[in-house]
Amino acid sequence: MASNFPYFDSNALDSARLFFGTENADAEIYNGSKNIVEFLNDLEFENWNNEQDQVPEGRRNSTMSHYAGRIIKRYGNTEDAYARFLKIAERCNPPLEERELKLIWRSAINFGKHVMSQEGYIPPEQYNSVTPLKPGDFSDVGQATVLAKEYVDTLRYSPATDYIVYNGSFWEESHPKAQAVAQELTARQLEEAENAMKKAMDEMLKNGAAEMLAAMGPKKAVNAFNKQQEHAFKAYESATAYRNYCLKRRDSKYITAALKEARPQLLIEQRTLDADGFLLNTPSATYDLRKGMSGAMEHNPLHYITKQTAVSPDGVGNEIWNDALNTFFCNDIELVDYVQKIVGLSAIGKVYVEALIIAYGEGRNGKSTFWNVVSRVLGTYSGNISADMLTVGCRRNVKPELAEAKGKRLLIAAELEEGMRLNTSNVKQLCSTDEIYAEKKYKDPFSYIPSHTLVLYTNHLPRVGAIDEGTWRRLIVIPFSAKIQGKQDVKNYGDYLFENAGGAVLAWVIEGAKKAIRDNYKIEPPQKVKDAIKTYKENNDWLSHFLTERCEVDETYTAKSGEIYSEYRAFCMQTGEFIRSTADFYTAIEVEGFEKHKTRAGIVIKGLRLKSDFLE
Repeated sequence: MASNFPYFDSNALDSARLFFGTENADAEIYNGSKNIVEFLNDLEFENWNNEQDQVPEGRRNSTMSHYAGRIIKRYGNTEDAYARFLKIAERCNPPLEERELKLIWRSAINFGKHVMSQEGYIPPEQYNSVTPLKPGDFSDVGQATVLAKEYVDTLRYSPATDYIVYNGSFWEESHPKAQAVAQELTARQLEEAENAMKKAMDEMLKNGAAEMLAAMGPKKAVNAFNKQQEHAFKAYESATAYRNYCLKRRDSKYITAALKEARPQLLIEQRTLDADGFLLNTPSATYDLRKGMSGAMEHNPLHYITKQTAVSPDGVGNEIWNDALNTFFCNDIELVDYVQKIVGLSAIGKVYVEALIIAYGEGRNGKSTFWNVVSRVLGTYSGNISADMLTVGCRRNVKPELAEAKGKRLLIAAELEEGMRLNTSNVKQLCSTDEIYAEKKYKDPFSYIPSHTLVLYTNHLPRVGAIDEGTWRRLIVIPFSAKIQGKQDVKNYGDYLFENAGGAVLAWVIEGAKKAIRDNYKIEPPQKVKDAIKTYKENNDWLSHFLTERCEVDETYTAKSGEIYSEYRAFCMQTGEFIRSTADFYTAIEVEGFEKHKTRAGIVIKGLRLKSDFLE
């Protein structure tokens, strides 16, 4: 009373006090089971629309949060409840943004879940119904409608993934688990039907209908029933039919049928899954990488995350991991900081640096151990691709492999044979932000925007035929120069790091992502990386090698194009270099600044001549 009426005497809050003052009061008897507080709460709820003409700035969030909580309790998380919420939101002046309203409603839903977890709680949709799980009709579609309504928060479908099931921390592709959900529904329905039968039978025993049935038989008893007995008997018949239906729905073919018909009702777009690249899901929490280790939040099915790291980040094993980093990178603090940011990029689910990371060095330098440990802690965010996908000559169907890369954040290709040539076209596709077209076996084709950082660790750098800046801008070489031997060479070192410092490794990766984001993804390479890239580029400048070895360059020189190409072929055969086509060769020549001209003697190239001609 005191909370609803400010003029209530504050000294009369206990049962030992009374206050007087109303003469000739009219008392009205209220028939019902509500106490006065419940009555006043309902009265206040009904009058809310009239009391709130406008919701001014400064009170909008608190007012709408209060109303959302009450409407969730009263109507549950339904479309009707949300429509009522939006209707009241129209009175906010100025209006609240749609994003803010969704956050308020989501918070109210979480509050509703807390209320529902309390003992004795009866959901609004069940309050007046004994069988809320009973379909509107006993058909496949009817069952599918109940399935979709009951499990929309834990079961979704897309053609590319089939069914996905929320397991409490992430959405998991699993048709068997989807079957288990459909089976669980039938178990709940069967229990509900049997309870309804028992309740109806108890009522018939209480009102004498059961005794009449036993004595007179169904036909005569039905004609002799009063309305109360008739109602109880019909309820029993309906519950019995419902129970028979539930038993039938537990057959395998009907489980399959329900899942099939539920697909359009549980449909979700592939692009909705793993859409927020700044969220990293771990067993203990979801992290906002923009905030680093301070960005932990509770798991939320509405994030639609389908991946999870293998460990949770912590500080256990920090010293072990720091010692490993100093070993791998020869105590080069600048290089370690750079690599941390590069690895941090691999935790972000969006491509901000379009590059192939090549970890290069001769054997026993720790490069495979380093990247495999990072890959293991990232769990299902990490994946592998065959190294041959990056090379010229790969003729197999790579679409299934590309399909597995969807949603991955770190893709690792391991070891190339010596002399392999890089397929620059494939590398550009895999390292870009352009759509990738993929197809899982026996599934519909789909496309996705890449979200991964691509890493190749190898003892042999692949040969690069392209000389354009677009290609070389996408190649980053990280040198692994350590010589790990003797006491430093720990057997199964990767397993040791994962088992004893896995949480520390993941925390290091998360902080690396925060640093990369802070630097606006402009990661300045240290001198060692610059030198490694420069050397790599010089070693692969095939045209410069040819011009230096076999040609003289001067603007006054000319040479027949056919003779130049013939000499180039001979040079390649002598050195073992890949022989490019005439089109590629002349294109490279022109890019380098040399001009082709038609003359009576044929096509000539201005600006160079063969050394053999000069020597003669």
